[in-house]
Amino acid sequence: MTHHKDSNVIVYPNYCGLILSGNYSSNLKETVAGYIQTFNKFEETGNPAIPYISAWEEKNENAIWYEFVSNRFLSLLGCSASQAPVVFRDSVVDRIIYKTMEPDADIQKEFFSHHELDYARVKLREDSKKLGNIDAVYKIYLEGSGFTWLKDIATVQSFDEDDVCISIGCLTIVTKEMKAEEERLKRERLQVTLEMAGAVCHELNQPMQTISGYTESLLRDFSKTDPSYDRIEKVMEEITRMGTITKKLMRITKYETKNYLQGIKIVDIDKASNDKKNS
Repeated sequence: MTHHKDSNVIVYPNYCGLILSGNYSSNLKETVAGYIQTFNKFEETGNPAIPYISAWEEKNENAIWYEFVSNRFLSLLGCSASQAPVVFRDSVVDRIIYKTMEPDADIQKEFFSHHELDYARVKLREDSKKLGNIDAVYKIYLEGSGFTWLKDIATVQSFDEDDVCISIGCLTIVTKEMKAEEERLKRERLQVTLEMAGAVCHELNQPMQTISGYTESLLRDFSKTDPSYDRIEKVMEEITRMGTITKKLMRITKYETKNYLQGIKIVDIDKASNDKKNS
């Protein structure tokens, strides 16, 4: 450990941050140094939790850095401490934020995709500053290790004199729990899809049979040379096509979606029914 020439605050070897060696107040430096000392000792215990200290200047909306990064976190990301903010940000697939508006109220979840986080990051920091805490789960993807879920519990402190906020937190790997939750949600979505598909098919079958019967009757009343014959035949083709769709709906075995409009997904009937050949 060495002392910075402008301060009595200790700067630790391999220190990756900016505050202890920067032009910041003694209060901020002493606070950060205290947390670093505590987390260094915590790391020595071998506890599987992943402590961190992140920081950002409020005047700079984009830049965030780490004052302390757990070695376990660096091992997970496969990068150096200086690269960690960018590597972690780029690896996030989505983020779930947990909120409770009142002590006895239900926990609310907010989902943000990687793309949505690019636009919401500044607001999320402002919200965490107001609340004074962070309670979230990150789903990240890393080459070689696949998907990992990290539970993030942190306290946010503001230092107005320095125009700096720091987040003192701990990450916990919750991959097993979140995979189980995803499987439960998939089963629930599949059940809802099956019930909806069954109801749709039931309601459509009778009018389709009626239209099909009338159409067949009309075809017998017109000769193939009549201009109306082709139009009636086209109606019959569309009714047959609708029948094919309802059969696919009744064969749905899994929950699969596809993009429909911007930000909207719909059930992919072909994939959900394993019936790609008729797509």
